[in-house]
Amino acid sequence: MMPRSSHPAAVTGRVLGWLVVAAGGVMFAAVLVYAVLSALKPAGQVLSVPLRWLPDPFQWSNILLPFTETAFARFYLNSAVVGVAVTALNVFTCTLAGYSFAKYRYPGRNAAFVVVLATAMVPLEVIYVPLYALVYDLGWVNSFAGLIVPAGTSAFGIFLMRQAMTQVPDELLEAARIDGAGELRTLVRIVMPLVRGPLAALALFIFMTNWDSHLWPLLVGSDEAHTTLPVGLSAMQANNLGAAGIPMMMAAAILALLPTLLLFLTLQKRFVQGVAMTAGIR
Repeated sequence: MMPRSSHPAAVTGRVLGWLVVAAGGVMFAAVLVYAVLSALKPAGQVLSVPLRWLPDPFQWSNILLPFTETAFARFYLNSAVVGVAVTALNVFTCTLAGYSFAKYRYPGRNAAFVVVLATAMVPLEVIYVPLYALVYDLGWVNSFAGLIVPAGTSAFGIFLMRQAMTQVPDELLEAARIDGAGELRTLVRIVMPLVRGPLAALALFIFMTNWDSHLWPLLVGSDEAHTTLPVGLSAMQANNLGAAGIPMMMAAAILALLPTLLLFLTLQKRFVQGVAMTAGIR
């Protein structure tokens, strides 16, 4: 292992880098702490001048306001159903496609992979009109099928799984086949355990993206029975303007943040392993 440079310029650069990272971390933490404290303030203290950080007294009942004043529980459940279903569907489709691109040789494989990568360059807003027309013709507007199926795969996910599976030695697959394992068993029992890190990273990326997605759910799920959390939060904000509604909005925003935060903390180790493995870092 090469020792780090002790040159004064290098040391100064590292110190400046740490200071910038530390300053960014403090600013992010301060915003998050202020949002949490604002969710617990009486309505009259949220926009008070001068700014006050601590509530007096703590209004713990504010946490329940989104559930009692709006259909927040319904929005939460809808987002959970859509997020889990889209994540599971992406893991399934991207794993199969990545395995095909990484471990099979067939005519047009590289061209097909280039086409898949090219679709990642197309902004989603460009395809929303024809995609909405297709969903409308299928009768999937205001349905979970319209919210889930169009997001069931992704070029990024296919690329991630293909890169990860390329690093799995072909000899392991050949040994499994010689032992009588079928293709599905080889994938599930041999390949997937070796790419658990990228799988976790894919699941985390997809869940976070869909949990925060706003435009497509706004187009397809316009009724309350299919309204997801970002759309519901926008409606709550429009209907609760002014200082009186801010604690409820802050509480709703903090509650909306919890699933992705908990998922990241749970998968953090495998997420880092997956990114490092895909990037080829040992």
